[in-house]
Amino acid sequence: MSFAKDAKLEVIKTKIDADCCSMAFLSAVIKSAGQLDISNGKKSIVIFTELKELFGAICPIIEQYYGERPSLVTEDMPNKTTRYTIYIPLDAEELLTDLGVMNLGADGYEFVDGIPEFLIKQECCKISYIKGIFVGCATSNIVIKNYDNNTKNSSGYHFEFILANEVLAQDFIKLLAHFSIPAKWTTRKNNILVYIKEYQVICDILALVGASKCVMKLQNEATIREVRNTVNRQNNCFNANLSKTLSASVRQLDAINYINKTIGISSLDAPLAELCLIRLANPDEPLENLTKLYSTPVTKSGINHRFQKIEKIAKELKEKKR
Repeated sequence: MSFAKDAKLEVIKTKIDADCCSMAFLSAVIKSAGQLDISNGKKSIVIFTELKELFGAICPIIEQYYGERPSLVTEDMPNKTTRYTIYIPLDAEELLTDLGVMNLGADGYEFVDGIPEFLIKQECCKISYIKGIFVGCATSNIVIKNYDNNTKNSSGYHFEFILANEVLAQDFIKLLAHFSIPAKWTTRKNNILVYIKEYQVICDILALVGASKCVMKLQNEATIREVRNTVNRQNNCFNANLSKTLSASVRQLDAINYINKTIGISSLDAPLAELCLIRLANPDEPLENLTKLYSTPVTKSGINHRFQKIEKIAKELKEKKR
């Protein structure tokens, strides 16, 4: 099951008690996942969802306020997923007007593109409207993985909401901003998308809509990713240092061997000759370890300086031979 679906299911399970909040939630669900169906001259509302549980969330609202029970149809899709269609058998114009989805104007009923102010006057209603949008159309690329193996999680942190029009997208962004949740919108393949890409902001919206378990899952995922990234950085740094040490050692051994082959190590002054013998006996050791093997106290920089002298001597010998 996807992370977004887990979050939606957790939101759906949170009970909405107040009448105003119930209407705000239902309006947002219809705005984000519903459409107007006209058959035999009769208008009805149809909601499409991947969540069977959404039927159980909106059914009591419809029954309580309109005395009708919606119906649920299950359809297996070609991609092996299941789509649920909720049919609301009501006078659509009356319901949609109550929910601020439509208005009765001079030329008849017309759709309202944005979010009606009367639905979100109170803080609780604002949150309920966000919940409705969330369960209606939220998607995410976040993958919570089992890290018992060495698989790498390459997914980022991304939540997006596919909305019907630009006005609704901008109103939704303003609604999120009221709770200090920054979001942006864009278009993709003629779809209007509101999106969030920051880990902490995603945690904030999950907490706001009541998906606390998913917040903990995401925080745990982020912690594991950070630890793994830190370990990887440390390993990369260690490997880089090791490669640098080995490269220097090879260069030093090459110089020492050339000197020994041409003029002999014994021709060098005592400190340089001793260092040559130490390096020959310890070809893979870093400079820091070589300081401990020297007969007299010497620093790492001192060892490095002497190796530079040895390499310079070898270079001069090679140039003379040419």
